[in-house]
Amino acid sequence: MIAKYIRCTVPVGQQDAFSQGQRRWQETALSHGFISQHGGWEQATGKAIILARWADMESVKNFMASAHDPIADKTRQVGTYTAISVSYLQQVMQIPVSVAPIPEKAASTQVDAGFIRIADCYIAADKVDQFILEQDTLWNPGMQQVEGMLGGELWRFNDEVDHYLVTSYWQSESHHNHYVSEHFPALKQQAANNIIQTMSGQSIPTEQSWQIVP
Repeated sequence: MIAKYIRCTVPVGQQDAFSQGQRRWQETALSHGFISQHGGWEQATGKAIILARWADMESVKNFMASAHDPIADKTRQVGTYTAISVSYLQQVMQIPVSVAPIPEKAASTQVDAGFIRIADCYIAADKVDQFILEQDTLWNPGMQQVEGMLGGELWRFNDEVDHYLVTSYWQSESHHNHYVSEHFPALKQQAANNIIQTMSGQSIPTEQSWQIVP
């Protein structure tokens, strides 16, 4: 699976216009190999963050060559942002959904996520295997114990072998906050402290109108 990770700097006063344009990407759902797209406004910076998932890079290239520009013209988003950054990532690992009971009629899949947490990590070259193992044996099981955790992925940037992204989906921000306060400290104590060189986090309440599913 491939992720297309988009970050846009949107000036004050242009958020509504950008958001209206983002809703017009729904035609992407008709493209072969498209899986889903989520996004929202990052809390700390106000940037628009969009994460699209595709089956493979060939599907992405076919979309970019044929359908992307006609849809982009319809969105009228040109002029609503001052900077854009686009990265492609390869899935390394799936993060399982919570094993805790989820109340009836509550969100239960990534499609229903109300909150996305992204950890952007640079890993020491000789620690990559240890980083992946720790994600699989410590962090994933730890998050699985938390009600409202809807799964996620570990990704590797295509053009940077030491650059990884951990994306987790949550029923709501309050469910993630509960994880941070009640579960994260104990997990952090068990984690090695020399694996990650640098890490930055993004907290994104999702905009449901930006969501695209086939």
